[in-house]
Amino acid sequence: MRLEVSFRNMRGRDEVRRRAEGLFDKLERFLDPAAEAHITVNREHGTFEVDCVVTNHKAIHKKTEADDDLRTALDRMFHGMEEQLRRAKERRIDRSRHRPEQQDEDEDEFDDELDVVVND
Repeated sequence: MRLEVSFRNMRGRDEVRRRAEGLFDKLERFLDPAAEAHITVNREHGTFEVDCVVTNHKAIHKKTEADDDLRTALDRMFHGMEEQLRRAKERRIDRSRHRPEQQDEDEDEFDDELDVVVND
C-alpha cells in the first residue's frame, strides 16, 4: 500500500504527514496491498482543503473536506473515506456471496434435465 502526501500553497509539515500516515494505516483493513492513495493539502484564504484519492480493486474513491483547522479537515476526510471503503468492501463481499448460489441453481437445473433424459 502506497501513500503520497503533497501540499499546495503551504509548506509541507512532517507532523501532517505522520498524522495522515497514522490515519491511513487504520484504513488498511479495507484495502488490498496494491492500493494507492494520494492526499493533497491545500490552503486558500485561511481555509484548509484536504483531498484524498484512493485506488483499490479497479475502483477510485474520492473524498474532499474543508475546514479552518487542518487537523479537523484531515480527520473528517479520513472518516468519510473510511465509510466509503467500508461500504465498497461490504458490496464486494455481498456480490461474491451471491455468485456461488446462482451457479448451484444452474447446475441443479442441468442435473434435472439429465435425469429426465435418462428416465426416457
